Parts: sequence; structure tokens; C-alpha cells
Amino acid sequence: MFRQNPKTFLAIFAFLALAFACNSKNQVNPKLNSEMPPKILWAWERPEDLRFLDAQKFGVAFLAQTLILQGDEVVFRPRRQPLELPENIYVIAVTRIETVKENTKRATFSDEQKRKILNLIKKTLELPNVKAIQTDFDVVVSERKFYRGLINDLKRELPETTPLTITSLASWCVGDHWFNDFPVDEAVPMAFEMGTDDKPIRDFLAKGNDWNEPLCRGSYGISIDDPLLNVDFKPNRRFYYFKSKGWEKSDLEKMK
Repeated sequence: MFRQNPKTFLAIFAFLALAFACNSKNQVNPKLNSEMPPKILWAWERPEDLRFLDAQKFGVAFLAQTLILQGDEVVFRPRRQPLELPENIYVIAVTRIETVKENTKRATFSDEQKRKILNLIKKTLELPNVKAIQTDFDVVVSERKFYRGLINDLKRELPETTPLTITSLASWCVGDHWFNDFPVDEAVPMAFEMGTDDKPIRDFLAKGNDWNEPLCRGSYGISIDDPLLNVDFKPNRRFYYFKSKGWEKSDLEKMK
């Protein structure tokens, strides 16, 4: 019978455990597929009546607030437009974060600002039927450290049962792995209105490629105004749908 030196065995076990941890880290949380509906509508800052949705098939990610970082302050802009939803639908509260980049009002990214943002995001859990949190922040390179600290603190302070997701520029999911250490349940690639990245990313997806960043491999964020044509979407992915105007029941026919 093969005999293994106990110390050697422990070393091998430790190595395998570390390798498994590294491979399993920063993946989309598999529980989301059983908790979240397969189709989510983004409801932005406009009047929306979504009572026509089937709560068994759809969820709603609505803009709950916009937070603007200006100097040392956090300017709070709550949602001001009505939102009507069917009973028992899965609701995600979205917080949009923006920064002022003018020299005289440039955001300082202070600890006090981070604390204010954390408290305001956690307050959205008190809104009716909210089951998950999503942050939307198109950070530039100089803002990444602040955002990483914010997300880490937010994850620690949210209830363990509350999913935390972020939106992601599609370019982040293709080649820029700067956020692959974020403790989030999902990063949603916004594959629309991509500016100069539009054609390269469309070509990348049209060739059958998947997102390079593992956190992005649970969903697609697409617009029914500007659909991704000739793309063979990967199976078992959740779709987040964006529309520049108010949603109508007839829009459901345009969805994957």
C-alpha cells in the first residue's frame, strides 16, 4: 500500500485547497439563478407602469437614487418619478454614483463621503419589496481604489442574504480585470451605448467569445433600442433590458 508522509500530504492538501479557493473566487454567485428571475427590466428616472409584467418571469431594477460626489459632499437625488409594479415582483434597488471632475468641485473621495454613500445605499433596502442592491458607477482609473473600498465595506454591512451586484462597462468584462477581486454576486456587462468600444465588442461577441471576466459570465445587459445582432448568447444567462423611453407591454415581444 502506498504510504504518504503526513507532512507531504498536508502540504499537498493545502496547495489543492488554495488552488480551489483561487479558482472558485470571484465567480457569479450560482444562487442568483434560483433567486432572481431570468429577465430584469431597468426602470430609470421616468414614470413607469410595469404592472403588466409576470412576476414569475420578470424582475425590475429601478433607479432608486443618484449620488453625486462633489468636493467633500455627497449630493443626494432620490427618485422623483412614480413606479408601479405588480405584487411580489423581484425588485433591485439601483444606486447611480457620479463624480464632479471640475477642479474647484472635484470629488475628494474621503472616508466621510464613503460613509455617507454606504448609509444611503443601505437605506434603499427599506423601500417596498427590495430584495437586492445594485450599484452603477462608471469609474475612471483614478476612482477605482475608492470604489473597491466602497464595495468591500458595502458587502460587509449588507445582510448576508441580500445579493449585491454592480453594472460593468462591457470593456471591463473583455480585457480589463481591475475589479475581479470585488466581493459581488454578479457584474452586469452593459453591452449597449458603448462609444468607441462598440464595434470591437460587438465583433468579439459575434465570434462566439464569452466575457473574459468571470464575474460577468452570469448575464447580459442589452438595449431593445440598440440590440446586439448576430450574437450567439451563452445559455443560462440572465438578461437585463434597457430602454431609453418608458416601457410598454409590446416591448416584451422584442426580448430574447
